[in-house]
Amino acid sequence: MPRCKECNSKFVPKYFNQKFCVENDECLKAMSNYAKEQEYKRLKKDFLPRKKIMDIETNPVKYKKILQDEINKLARMIDNSFSLKCIDCGKDYGQQQDGGHFKSVGSNASLRFNLHNIHSQKSDCNQNGLGGGRERQYYQGLIDRYGVEYAEMVDLQLQQKYKYIGLKSNEIPEKTKIVRSIIKNFETYRFESPYMAREMFNKLIGIYR
Repeated sequence: MPRCKECNSKFVPKYFNQKFCVENDECLKAMSNYAKEQEYKRLKKDFLPRKKIMDIETNPVKYKKILQDEINKLARMIDNSFSLKCIDCGKDYGQQQDGGHFKSVGSNASLRFNLHNIHSQKSDCNQNGLGGGRERQYYQGLIDRYGVEYAEMVDLQLQQKYKYIGLKSNEIPEKTKIVRSIIKNFETYRFESPYMAREMFNKLIGIYR
């Protein structure tokens, strides 16, 4: 019989290569920490060269921007699949279609990756005014498209629920990989509305739990 790596007591394993018993909270916690350590080691060994890991850890802003660009692209793809126009002015996008944040990255960084906070805008609508665009017009656009309850959720409830998301530097490449996979296989997903698409993809990406 194997011995628990934490308490050193013998135990009957319930699955292959089990290294901890599950008899007390300390052993459960140790098992969880061990799994996280092994996953991080696997990530370093299998996916990322050492120099890139160091770059991510010392320059997370760069990699958050890469992740942000991919999520913005996904938001645009959702809206385009329903032929939606600018959330702000209701017109065609013109030369450039942006993924516009209702709560800007500067005003609320914890919502920067949440698809409910990102809707397609004309570039000039996105660039004019404060709060990630012309906030009052954007808010009215949310009401017109999804209803008052949804607009209030985006404006108030998201901020209250996600004051802190705890996204670690070493998790950013994994999340970027997930978003890119969704984009690549976008046509294989089925959803009835842009709201349902945002709900589903938020859950798949796993930043907002």
